[in-house]
Amino acid sequence: MEELEVRETTCKTLLHRLDYGGSSEYTANFYKGCLHGCVYCYVPSLIHEDRRWGRFVDVKVNAPEVLDSELRRTKKGPVFLSSATDPYQQVEGRYRITRRCLRSLRAQGFPTIILTRSPLVLRDLDILRQFDWVRVGFSISSVPDRLYEPRVSPLERRIESLRRLGDAGIRTWVSLAPLIPKLMMVELPDLLGRLRRAGVSAVSPGLIRFQGYPESKQMFENSLGISSEGLAEGGDDIIADARKLIDGLGFQSTADFFDWRRETGLEGYMNPIT
Repeated sequence: MEELEVRETTCKTLLHRLDYGGSSEYTANFYKGCLHGCVYCYVPSLIHEDRRWGRFVDVKVNAPEVLDSELRRTKKGPVFLSSATDPYQQVEGRYRITRRCLRSLRAQGFPTIILTRSPLVLRDLDILRQFDWVRVGFSISSVPDRLYEPRVSPLERRIESLRRLGDAGIRTWVSLAPLIPKLMMVELPDLLGRLRRAGVSAVSPGLIRFQGYPESKQMFENSLGISSEGLAEGGDDIIADARKLIDGLGFQSTADFFDWRRETGLEGYMNPIT
């Protein structure tokens, strides 16, 4: 079995503006790489690493200090954790980088959005409860199986973690992605019903896509020994069905769910760090 590589590194900057027009949000990645090893991940096409995805992670050991310094000179806006890694992957249990960074985000009053696949986020309930505005989400794909997500917690544990977060007063959401029309290992009505009963407030569905992500396409095909051609056929129907179910079950719209300005009264985003 190939060794997992964990390497300690340092960074000069962490906060970056999210890359879409008119954004008033930042993102921060405390780790480079991800040991979950999901075979459909888009990140390999962003970081262009020679190392095998899912087998390495670089720990930015000075991230808490760098983030604290940047927050002190940045206009407030939501910080998304994280766009290119999982802030609660396995090594977080040892390094506690995300936990320390959450303390700075809370102390300086930054709205925070978390997306993870790991129940380890429950460890930080004591800090999360202190935020004025925080949202915690879990990623759930249409293939919640070890073949596609080698070191991700089982679906049952993710749903139970969402329930426990909600019971603790934390607003939760699910990124229902990627949905792969030709590889549907979940029944959407059943899954969405379970998420609603677990207290999830909002669900955002998304399709698998490899256009513009050649490294990710190659990783997917090499890992599974199958072609990715045609896997997204019928995607429009899948998304339409998912949205109909989401509306019918009474989930909140994502626009309202992530409307931090209405709830915090903070000013808009200015002077981005890039």
